[in-house]
Amino acid sequence: MSNPNNNANAAAQEEDDAEMPSGASLNDAALDNVVFAAAYQSDESSMDALDQAIQAEEEAEAQNVGNSLEAGAEVEVEAEAEPEGEGEGAAVAEDDSVADDAGNANADDDPAADRRSATKKELTQIIDKWEQEQTQNGYDPVPTLRSLAEIFEREKDSYMRKDPDPLDLRHPYRTDPSCQYGLLLKLLFRKDQFMGKLLNDYLRDNYFSRQNMSRSSLELNIIACRLILVVMPGLETTAVFQTAEEDGIINRLYNWAEDSIEPLQSYATGLLAAAMEVSDIAITCREQNMRLVPKMINRLHLLLACSRMSKNTTIAEPSSSLNNSADSSFSPGMLSWMACGAASAPQSPQHNGASGSASNMSILFENSRDAFPLSRYYKRMYIPLHPPTADTSQMLIMRFLTSLGEYQEFLAMAFGNNVMGLIFGHLEELDRRDTCLAYEVLKYLASLLCHKKFALEFISRGGLELLLNVPRPSLATTGVSIAIYYLAYCEDAMERICSMPRPLISNLVRYALWILGRCHDSSKCHATMFFSLSFQFKAILDEFDSQDGLRKLYNVISVLKILDPSHNDSDNGSDINEDVECASRQMVRHVCIAMKRYMEAHFFYKYNNFLCQHYATSSSSSTHYFSQQPTVAAKLTFDQLHEQLRTLQEHTSVRGHWEPVDQLMKLGGITLLLRIIAFSYDWVNSGRSETVRSALDVLSVCCVIPRVYLVLCERLQMPDKTTTSGFCSVLGAAAGEITADAEVLKSALAVLCHCVCSPIIRKDSGSSSLMKFANSSRKNKANQKYAEELIEKVWESVCSNNGIVVLLSLMQTKGPITDADCIRGMACRALAGLARSDRVRQIVGKLPLFASGQLQALMRDPILQEKRAEHVIFQKYALELLERISGKTKPLNNPLDPSLTNMHKANVIAQTRIQYNEQQLYQLIFEHLESKGLSQTAQMLQREVGLPLQTTTTRSFHQSPFDYKGFAGISSLSRSRLRSRMQDVNAAIMSSSDQNRSLSEDMSPHCSSSIGASSSMTGAASTTMGVPNFSYLSAQTPIKLRKTERATSSVTRSLQKQISLANVESSAVGLPDELTISPALHPKRVTLNSIVTEYLTNQHSLCNNPVTTCPQFDLYEPHKCPDPRPSRLVSSNYNLTSRHFRTQAGFNTARFDRRHVHTHFAPWRTMRSADYDDLEFTCCDVVGNYLIVGTHQGESKVFNMNDGVEQFSSICHTYGVDAIQANRAGDLVLTTSLWRLRTTILWSITDNEFRSKLRLPEVGYCEFSQTTQDRLLGTHTDCAVLYDINTGSKVSTFTPTIPNQYTKNRATLCRTDELLLSDGVLWDVRSSKEIHKFDKFNQCISGVFHPNCLEIIANTEVWDLRTFHLLQTVPVLDQRNCTFSPMHVIYGASLGADRDHDMETTTYDTSFNVLDAYDYSSIATIDVKRNINDLSVSANGSLIAVVEDHSGYDSKQETYVKIYAVGVKKSERSEEEDDEEVPESNEEGSETGSDTGSDNAFAIGPNFLGFPLRSHRNRNFIDLDSSSDDDNDSDMDDGDDDDDDDLEIISNVDEIDFEGDASSDE
Repeated sequence: MSNPNNNANAAAQEEDDAEMPSGASLNDAALDNVVFAAAYQSDESSMDALDQAIQAEEEAEAQNVGNSLEAGAEVEVEAEAEPEGEGEGAAVAEDDSVADDAGNANADDDPAADRRSATKKELTQIIDKWEQEQTQNGYDPVPTLRSLAEIFEREKDSYMRKDPDPLDLRHPYRTDPSCQYGLLLKLLFRKDQFMGKLLNDYLRDNYFSRQNMSRSSLELNIIACRLILVVMPGLETTAVFQTAEEDGIINRLYNWAEDSIEPLQSYATGLLAAAMEVSDIAITCREQNMRLVPKMINRLHLLLACSRMSKNTTIAEPSSSLNNSADSSFSPGMLSWMACGAASAPQSPQHNGASGSASNMSILFENSRDAFPLSRYYKRMYIPLHPPTADTSQMLIMRFLTSLGEYQEFLAMAFGNNVMGLIFGHLEELDRRDTCLAYEVLKYLASLLCHKKFALEFISRGGLELLLNVPRPSLATTGVSIAIYYLAYCEDAMERICSMPRPLISNLVRYALWILGRCHDSSKCHATMFFSLSFQFKAILDEFDSQDGLRKLYNVISVLKILDPSHNDSDNGSDINEDVECASRQMVRHVCIAMKRYMEAHFFYKYNNFLCQHYATSSSSSTHYFSQQPTVAAKLTFDQLHEQLRTLQEHTSVRGHWEPVDQLMKLGGITLLLRIIAFSYDWVNSGRSETVRSALDVLSVCCVIPRVYLVLCERLQMPDKTTTSGFCSVLGAAAGEITADAEVLKSALAVLCHCVCSPIIRKDSGSSSLMKFANSSRKNKANQKYAEELIEKVWESVCSNNGIVVLLSLMQTKGPITDADCIRGMACRALAGLARSDRVRQIVGKLPLFASGQLQALMRDPILQEKRAEHVIFQKYALELLERISGKTKPLNNPLDPSLTNMHKANVIAQTRIQYNEQQLYQLIFEHLESKGLSQTAQMLQREVGLPLQTTTTRSFHQSPFDYKGFAGISSLSRSRLRSRMQDVNAAIMSSSDQNRSLSEDMSPHCSSSIGASSSMTGAASTTMGVPNFSYLSAQTPIKLRKTERATSSVTRSLQKQISLANVESSAVGLPDELTISPALHPKRVTLNSIVTEYLTNQHSLCNNPVTTCPQFDLYEPHKCPDPRPSRLVSSNYNLTSRHFRTQAGFNTARFDRRHVHTHFAPWRTMRSADYDDLEFTCCDVVGNYLIVGTHQGESKVFNMNDGVEQFSSICHTYGVDAIQANRAGDLVLTTSLWRLRTTILWSITDNEFRSKLRLPEVGYCEFSQTTQDRLLGTHTDCAVLYDINTGSKVSTFTPTIPNQYTKNRATLCRTDELLLSDGVLWDVRSSKEIHKFDKFNQCISGVFHPNCLEIIANTEVWDLRTFHLLQTVPVLDQRNCTFSPMHVIYGASLGADRDHDMETTTYDTSFNVLDAYDYSSIATIDVKRNINDLSVSANGSLIAVVEDHSGYDSKQETYVKIYAVGVKKSERSEEEDDEEVPESNEEGSETGSDTGSDNAFAIGPNFLGFPLRSHRNRNFIDLDSSSDDDNDSDMDDGDDDDDDDLEIISNVDEIDFEGDASSDE
């Protein structure tokens, strides 16, 4: 709002300025020394013609503004609001236009470019002249410094006209690279010698004395301070003033600021203000500041009073009086001020008495009057340092006080010297054209508002109304943004603000929202932080929503280029520099925090409304307090927030609406937040963690509305023009890929938990629901179906983005140690929610974490003992996860050992029908009665039940069920294990019996009588103690008695013997409400049948292999289920005689023969790199009788395996050959080099030469097709390309929609070339369509096809191609490449070619594993005692070639290509001398053996074209049984001709005459 009086006064002032002569001379008589006049005099005479033209133009603009003021005040407001709003709100656009002008300047040779060039040249000449003359005796640096000061003041004036951000502390050149001011600063600071003199020597008060010159240094000090202040934006204050403190310059500045003449006093105060920004200096100079601060505050009071009196005098006098002398203008009011100023103003040595102080102050006001018409346009932008004015002095003092305002020790001085009144005096009746001094005052105010006492005092005195009256747009608006930000920090102050009238709060929010849209970036940041701190107050939150604040907050970052996926294109890459990008990231950070506080505040009040609706009777709850006290801050902890989120999810309809979330989705805010998370991978700013965490927290709150899940499943465009889903970004944050901050991990896991654990059936009943929903049954059914489809889509999206492996890794995390238990619990909860999917449940159940009992080890103890509460939560969700995987519906009583095996045993035992001979029970009762002397009762029982006549009963002694299979020395550990198993059994029994409880209770007529009899015998104590009643159980139903909490001193013991008392609370974790009812409400009796049944059940639980169907239990003999018979097949595996006998009997023993053969490998031929000069072998491939070897020098060599002689070689790559592979015909070879530029080359071999046929750049792995081998399959990172060998063209490209991003992806084809596997994605080769994406459980190996074309082996996981189910895991194959042999075995080895080239991170493996290709059982592990670089198998599988290397610090690296004979024992000599070759006779025998089993092998031809037809790794592999089961039937069914061929190969190999006999083992 504008004040008409102020506008009128401003118009009158403009008229006076227009009539004032521009060349008014200074009154030199008022000065004491001509030196001072020289220090501050104006250099108007030296201005060039261009500057005069600019001034004339500015005066013309000012005159136009004055005319508009005369026309009307309202017209002025509208006229000035628009250009200044553009000047401040669109600073970036203005800078861009200036930059464009600068770019076109050189082309057009405009006058501005010439002036900039002339200024730069002038500066260079001045510095060069100074360097030449400064060493001369009697040199006077004052003219040089004055010239430099004038140049920089002129350029700073031009720079400030662009309206830069006043809070931007960067170098002007970084702020605007096109500005001349920043360029000149860079040139000046390159002159180290000059800057050293300026900062060290020219600030000394005895400079000329040290130069043996009888002259005062005061003028030099003044001009030096002036120059330092004008170049301060380019000065590193920390380094400069720390050095100045050592030299005593700081003390000198204090002396000048405290007692000196103007303008040295003001300039010294400005330098001290910059020095006090360094906290170390401020602490060191605490005593000086305590003395100087009160003087500066009093000086401000004097200057403010003088300014008001001068202003009133100027307004009162007619405009013609301005032509009078300067003394007459000060006569009425200024003389009285001078008189009072003599007592308080500091006195300099040259100024004595009132006349001296008056002269000192009169300089400032005289310059203020004379400088106003000259700098009136610029004064709106900044306050000039020269000529020094009253505003200049007040500005520098304000900066000094601002730097000390946050220190507590100066707060008392602020109150004691009435700083509040000083601030109010400056902020009242502001003129929108001149708010520069008000901006400095507001900065000082903001530094004081960090003190709670001052903030409350400021609010109570009406300071908020004063802030809101600051005109906008203006420079002071930036100061208002800082002030309201500091006000929001004080909760007490905000509570008082929220209790003020609603119009005032509305104006406050409107002012802050205006700043969000039209001010500098720094002002926007402060306004955003103000909202983030004040959203917790409902009054602010409601007003923010009423003024459409969320849209305005969203618009702050929606237009940023860093969030535009196309901003990094080649056309737009130059539009964003590093500083702009950094500032944009900070803006994103503040807006994300504000959105987080906004959503959490709304959620807080919504949840309290929900509680009010559901629990209206609880008047003492906090919900009524917050509903009645809207000024109280709303706060929630992380755990409280997410616990309440779960509650609201259960009571929210699947189609529910919530206004804040709906508006955010309408604006596209959810997508923008996901884009922020995805883009933050490449950000390196310090606030990245907080940005990502805030964005995730917003998404977490929004997950109350299920429609948000759909946005998370949608695809987002990334800066690299790829697409990703929202869940991919969330999972990346959870995996620690963005940042390892534990808070980010927990926020990401919270989002996953709220999505994948979202309830399918919701309690949205009638008016009690929080959100809107439909009530009809038809709509409820539709909502139910929609909820199922929605959650299935969420599960599929999470799984397709490798969510299972992320959650599994987080469940096993151990750091950070303070948050590991919480992270484990949240990850386990998310996986338990995900396990509701049948697909996930099938996969997870096969993983080692569950199948091998690893989860039980994690459940035993927490990572940190102080975090046991979080560990209990982890145990709770781990049990829930195990229930879903195992199919159990009730939890276990013993949570420490709930393995799947024990759970299966417990279920089997619980389903067993316990039967026993009742006659044996009667006999035991009879003997008991006889032993107690109750003969008549015993005889009566004998007659009624028909017991035989009493005879001496002989029965075998056996231990109690608790000591079964044990002896007198049984350990307590065995008892503990027994007790753990029994608790599992009893839990399973209870779960099976609960379903019949309601029907069986109180059904039999004798139940009540039994209860009465029991109560008469045991009294009331047994009833109050809650002894379980098992009368509802039938005679065949197993039971379990649970120990209840003792209520009295009497002891009630369970029939089940307890080793240690289990905690009732811990054993009941996760129990439903119906099972936690006190047993005292439903008393149960112990019957003889229940005792016997439990006794027999305990015996049954001790069986190692319990069965469901058992014969009648014998009460006299211990029970034991039969153990499975040992397999004769397994026992005959290593017995040659047994295998031979079974073969004669018609059994197929080929598999066992194969297992026996592949336990022995003997070295047959060795090629050493030491036999060649500077050669290292890297890879190999066996082709018939030849061996192709790649070297580290880029060479490929061909050896004859019979004699080990090199046939020929060729240079294939500039760097090492990392992979080599030949086709079956042997006329084509693929070589791959991964160093520097990945390249694969196809070579044709003709006349013993390698000839290049096709070069495939950027292909890291390549292989031939399997059938006709006329095509190549190349791997480009995460995509696969099919090439035609004949034409060299691309046939098809396979790029997955959602890549797994395996680090060592290798695309491969199945045996029929119909299917393709690349990056864990299965493709149809013909249609080039994705079939299925397999879940990722490792980072490196993408997988290979099994030769049976029914399975895929991906690291340790074996997948079924028909159902895409996980069949099993093979831990032996972890991080090992699979090489298939035609003899139905798999060789797994960690090859050197698959390792990283970084030697520091390389881990070598010296062994390879041999596995059965049918059931993946391990056959042998062969240790070659050297690092394995590559492994290749011959066509018939009887030979394998291994590239080994031996490297050590004390020996030279040497590599070998060693060929092993399969099925041959190592000789003693070969074990002792592993590198020595075997005799020649062995070679011939081995040659015969290797060729016998291959019909395609033939003698060596005259050239290499005679390569025999071979199979690549898995050629001629026998078609395996489709079920891949390892049972006897499959063994008999696969007895085909190929097995006979295998036997023939084995027998021939065994006939070779090696030194060690390999014919038999036993």
